[in-house]
Amino acid sequence: MRNTLIVLMITAAVMICAGCGPAGKAADQAKERTDTAETETAAQPALAAESPQPAENMSGVMSFQAFLAAEDDSPVTVEGYVQAKEARRDGYCGLYMQNEEGAYYLSRLRCSQQEYDTLKTGRKIRVNGYKSHWNDAIEISDASFTLLEGNLIAEAEDVTALIGSDALRRHQNEKVAFSGMTVEVMPDGHSVWYRGWDNTAPAEEDSELWFRASSAGTVCDFTIKPSLCENRDEVLETLQQLQAGDRVDLTGFLRFYNGALPRITVITQSEGMLTEAS
Repeated sequence: MRNTLIVLMITAAVMICAGCGPAGKAADQAKERTDTAETETAAQPALAAESPQPAENMSGVMSFQAFLAAEDDSPVTVEGYVQAKEARRDGYCGLYMQNEEGAYYLSRLRCSQQEYDTLKTGRKIRVNGYKSHWNDAIEISDASFTLLEGNLIAEAEDVTALIGSDALRRHQNEKVAFSGMTVEVMPDGHSVWYRGWDNTAPAEEDSELWFRASSAGTVCDFTIKPSLCENRDEVLETLQQLQAGDRVDLTGFLRFYNGALPRITVITQSEGMLTEAS
């Protein structure tokens, strides 16, 4: 009996020592590492699975196509380069602006005299206003502007071949040219130009001067807004010397008002009296 007890005690001692050996320690260390890893993982905050968001256009500047698609009387923000400006009156001026996508006419641009003086031809500006549509004209009204860095003076697009076609409308408000135009008489049958549409506008006002010219038999009315012309005196002198049948090249801006009614800023007499040459 005593021998049996001794054997059992020796066996138990061996088993206890086995837990103290390299294998037992490795098992304990592995368990400790696992417990530690689980604790550290549980302690870390869960990361939200979010997809990256596109950068927001904080300026809100619209493309030309977005401007055309905008509802009438809705707010619009566009950028472009000053091409010509009219006289300032009552805190507003009219202005033609163009960029690489299209062109705009600002019918009422708020500006002080000091701000007006900064609107040099070619200067880049950002405009905030309201889209308006009036008698065929697409405009921006009640606008304000911010000066930007940049300069661009647009080349005039020759649209002579488009006179009388619907395709001409795609160039509304752009700087355009009409070449080889023949001067026509006004509705009274003898005048070459009118002061105002019915020839009754006071001479002292910056009223539009009207005249007519044709290409390939298609007649188009044109106007001259004196303050819009950089060489005002030269343009007015040339207009007053024109005679029916004269051949001229015209440069200006493609205004629409109950149809195409371009505003001309440069008149170049290219040939003399066609009636005498024929």
